[in-house]
Amino acid sequence: MMTLLSGEPASLLALALLIWGLSSIGGWLVAAMANVSSLIFGAGGMAAALCVIVAVLQILQGGVAVPAVLPLVPFHAELTALNALTLLVMSVTALMCSLYACAWLTNVSAPKRARTGLMCNLLMAALTAAAMSASAVDLILMMEMAALCAYFLIVQADDVKSRRAGLNQFLSGRFGTLCLILAFALLHHASGSVNFAVLRHTAFTPGIKSAAFLLALAGFGLYAGIIPLHAWVPQSHSSAPAHAAALFSAALMKVGIIGIIKVGLDLLGAPPLWWGLLVMLLAMLTAFIGGLYALMEHDIRRLLAYHSLENIGIILLGVGGAMTGVALNLPVLASLALLAGLFHLFNHGLFKTALFLGAGQIEMQTGIKDMEKLGGIARLMPWTAGAMLIALMSMAALPPLNGFASEWLLYQSLFQLSSSHVFIARLMGPLLAVGLALTGALALMCIAKVFGVTFLGTPRSQAAADATPGPRAMTFSAVLLALLCVISGVASPCIIPQFSAVAAAVLNTPVLLAAQHGVAFSPTSAVSAPMVTILLLGMPLVPWLIAAVLRGARLPNRSRGDAWACGYAHSADMVVTATGFAQPLRVMFAPLYRLRSHATPASLVSALHRGWLGAFCRRLALIELAVLLVVAFA
Repeated sequence: MMTLLSGEPASLLALALLIWGLSSIGGWLVAAMANVSSLIFGAGGMAAALCVIVAVLQILQGGVAVPAVLPLVPFHAELTALNALTLLVMSVTALMCSLYACAWLTNVSAPKRARTGLMCNLLMAALTAAAMSASAVDLILMMEMAALCAYFLIVQADDVKSRRAGLNQFLSGRFGTLCLILAFALLHHASGSVNFAVLRHTAFTPGIKSAAFLLALAGFGLYAGIIPLHAWVPQSHSSAPAHAAALFSAALMKVGIIGIIKVGLDLLGAPPLWWGLLVMLLAMLTAFIGGLYALMEHDIRRLLAYHSLENIGIILLGVGGAMTGVALNLPVLASLALLAGLFHLFNHGLFKTALFLGAGQIEMQTGIKDMEKLGGIARLMPWTAGAMLIALMSMAALPPLNGFASEWLLYQSLFQLSSSHVFIARLMGPLLAVGLALTGALALMCIAKVFGVTFLGTPRSQAAADATPGPRAMTFSAVLLALLCVISGVASPCIIPQFSAVAAAVLNTPVLLAAQHGVAFSPTSAVSAPMVTILLLGMPLVPWLIAAVLRGARLPNRSRGDAWACGYAHSADMVVTATGFAQPLRVMFAPLYRLRSHATPASLVSALHRGWLGAFCRRLALIELAVLLVVAFA
């Protein structure tokens, strides 16, 4: 016990795993006592997340990769900068989701409370272990356990949509695990080991490297939701509880991205050029299609899930740029691209968690997920509306928020790619920059759709008109994340050097000189986030001050009345709907929207979702999870 309380990173990580495990069991045992069980699940999750945050801050400050065996938990871990950054992203999300769960769990039935609390805490324990694994066997086993926990979180609603979503997730996860087993089996055959330290120092033939990379890209890509391997993502995020959906987006899918970074830039040595180009093309496809499909959704959580795919694509654009930079021997491009990808990975965890928790509050207070039936929520839930507006603006990369800082770095890396000496790189750079700009335009439209249709106008249902603010713990979790979006954007000059150090550790190169000065810029252009903030705050104040000084008593105060409707009485039917807002894009991109029906024909879907297959997979998942838990605790 004294070893666990020593304050060392390995001890704190072991303590976090134990707290997650014990709180899962303790909360499950007393699930009938709503307040006590919710407190055990929520407080246990928060305590474990805080332990991880303290540990990873020590690791990032130390800057040296250290292999370790966790005390009292015979688990071999790698305490590297990349693993620490992954744990930081996941633990911040887990902290806020656990705070949210303290209030949410008290308002559900005892069976649902027991299942949700147990599976969420086990999910985070498994993902934490996966993120710091030192061998492929531990990584695959922990990712498999996390995927099974996610499956049971999805199917607990036990309706047709949830069962279909669970089956999609189960089949996708098993296929992803199979691809990873084949990839690392191939590497084991060539090296005689699945330990990451051994794989890093093994010289593989080009054929084995490429085959293992493609298998790993498919396996990790299924977990990350890369299009066209994304089928499980939208409905899973809509079927699971809101804070579990936030964990899917900000933790489970991020482990898939880190796996691609680990295989493509760390374990297999310098990648060939086509690896980077392939990842960038898949990334751009994922970002654009994800943003395009998001605008067609009316279910607010499905919409956010598609935007998670968009941001997964943006992150992978940085990862692919780093691979391309290494292949072309352009260290500035590689460092800048990976820095942008890692920074956006962190930022996405903040704003997407805030959005899912805000959407969960709306669903809890109104019982509605369909934006067409909402409206006027901003007046009734002002703190939730403000938090979601900030998070939406961050998702759309508007300055001075954190999404802008990371996407600006990504643009700079694409400009660096455009100046390469290789023709294909010079061609890809501008095309990808234009694609990223179009994706940003889709995200801006999403702000108008989600906030305008959900929060503004008049209520379009009685449930929306009767909405009340959510519990304070739930509201505070979303508001705090929104504040972190603002802080990490304004303070990006102080944060970027830390992410640059992580990128340098992954690439084994010196820290990017441009990032050492703490400004988000490339050698050719600079943007100061604090100065942008001052200007944005000052610009609206100047005309207000002029009007206040010069107006005097000449102009009366405005009187408020009903909205002008061309002389007719205003009614809720006149408010812009989600369908009407997105209709022009639906017509413009009709061929792309039809791809979904062509890729998944109705006959195939009907055959896949017959009752016997779903029931068989559910029993199989229960048996597999039980076996993995026995192995883990043993």
